[in-house]
Amino acid sequence: MRDIAIYTGLRLALLAAVWLLLQAVTPLRGLMAVVIALLVSGVISVVLLDRPRDRAGNKVAGVFRRIDERIEKSRTAEDFDEESPLSGQPDADPEQHSVGEGQQSGHLQDGDEGTPTNPA
Repeated sequence: MRDIAIYTGLRLALLAAVWLLLQAVTPLRGLMAVVIALLVSGVISVVLLDRPRDRAGNKVAGVFRRIDERIEKSRTAEDFDEESPLSGQPDADPEQHSVGEGQQSGHLQDGDEGTPTNPA
């Protein structure tokens, strides 16, 4: 986090320096001066703040890498929890084997086509 704070501080200091320079040298004032200062300081920071930006970027990437690792650990723990404790196999889909109330397994229901018992 220190590298991120250093980069942010340097970036803001550069913006302030460019804005002050614009105020002193040009007749630009107000929003136009801020916009131009943002653009000019952005271009300058690409060159001058390369190393601090890389260090800050690596810190941010490390934070997201740790978050990804925690998500992956959680996902593998969920996969392990879904297995049946006795068989070691995932639980069967309860809808797959359920028989409705008043129905018998293996019998045709209304509207189901079966093989005719008396072929013509």
